[in-house]
Amino acid sequence: MFDVLISLCLTISVTRINAAAAGDGTDLPTRIMAELDGLIRHRRRQMTMRWSLTDVSTTHLHVLMVLDSDGPVPMGRLAQTLLCSDPNATGIIDRMEERRLVERIRDERDRRVVHVRITDEGRRTLEELQAFRERHMKRIFEHMPPADQRLCLRAFRTIRRTAELLQPENDSAGQGSAA
Repeated sequence: MFDVLISLCLTISVTRINAAAAGDGTDLPTRIMAELDGLIRHRRRQMTMRWSLTDVSTTHLHVLMVLDSDGPVPMGRLAQTLLCSDPNATGIIDRMEERRLVERIRDERDRRVVHVRITDEGRRTLEELQAFRERHMKRIFEHMPPADQRLCLRAFRTIRRTAELLQPENDSAGQGSAA
């Protein structure tokens, strides 16, 4: 869920964020997103420092997260997800395969189609990075007063439920509103 919030925040322009932070009468959702942006930037810095200690690039992490959530994915669809050409996706997967993070498998019905699947090593790598993220966020929450922790819990539950309700609308439109 937090990663979905990150994606949403990245779509808001810096100008809107600065205006909202100034409290100039900007609408409440934009002001909420501005506050969340500060947390996301902090989290991104922490994760970047952690990633720099590993051999996993952010692109490789993105691939691992897609494969972990979606299961085996055809190479063409993976290239679309990564917003790159098929040859570029092939190079990315070649490097990840060399590190045993992913593997290619042939489609049983159509041997021309190649799927990419996360390996146990890829899953372990992803779990290590996710565990770091969870420890980092838990540490932040633990330093908050209990009343604020409960408020966050209620807010995130509401955000999750609302996102789930809006999901069919977003899926049918091809993509949802990011702001």
